[in-house]
Amino acid sequence: MESLDLTPAESLMIISPSAGGDEMIKFTLIDLLLKKSLKLNTEDKSHFLKRSHDNMVFRVGEQSKISLKPHEEILMELLFEYRELKLNEFKNEFAKKIKSSTEYKNKYIRDPLVEKGYFERQRKMLLALAPYTVYILTDSGLEAKSRIMELLDAAENLEKWMREDLGRARSYLSVLGSHILLTNYDIEDIKKFNRILSYLKPEFNTPKYYDYYIYTVPPGYLDDYGNLKSLNFLDISLLDYFNSFDDFLVDKNMPVSRKIERRTKNKEFIQ
Repeated sequence: MESLDLTPAESLMIISPSAGGDEMIKFTLIDLLLKKSLKLNTEDKSHFLKRSHDNMVFRVGEQSKISLKPHEEILMELLFEYRELKLNEFKNEFAKKIKSSTEYKNKYIRDPLVEKGYFERQRKMLLALAPYTVYILTDSGLEAKSRIMELLDAAENLEKWMREDLGRARSYLSVLGSHILLTNYDIEDIKKFNRILSYLKPEFNTPKYYDYYIYTVPPGYLDDYGNLKSLNFLDISLLDYFNSFDDFLVDKNMPVSRKIERRTKNKEFIQ
């Protein structure tokens, strides 16, 4: 099966370029945890339910040597340097590297997507006086957006599949991976779906329904035919920490929107 080889942050940039850099940092952190590039521990088990920033510690995960993209590497570099950091320490050290979440979004996500041919730059003039740069989706970008949106829009059928066709439900989740976070389901819904599927373990045949994944499947999880043989790399319990990253890096003087506007008609945006 083909992979679009996109992270949730990259997909969000493609389908909703106006989304905030803070959202993209948050999605990248949880994606790195799910892929086991990052590992998150709590120092004091008695405070587990409090989700305190003081007892949340990042360490290098078992899949840390897989190929990293610029927006992933800038986060992982801190762990390669310090080996472990508490969440607040991680935030502070990251803030020294990145002046704002807008810089993270533009330099480490958008610009590499330009290099890959998903966006193109166009120079324009404002009142024939002030030049500015516009970023527009290319044909490749529009195709990727269409394929991503096709899968995300299919999420409206997931609850029905959970009742009537567990194989289809599991196949759908297998091609979405951590991109399930870009749908309208909340964390508790996602955990519920995963819990049901983990108990019943239905047979599923992903190629019967889909011919591509959005993301890159971690090594060792595909069989000899390119089919996903395990969903175990998605440690859904880690989603309990998702909201802990809300204020990981907030641009000062800039309101932060927590709502993802997936359906956008605007195909260009200004730097």
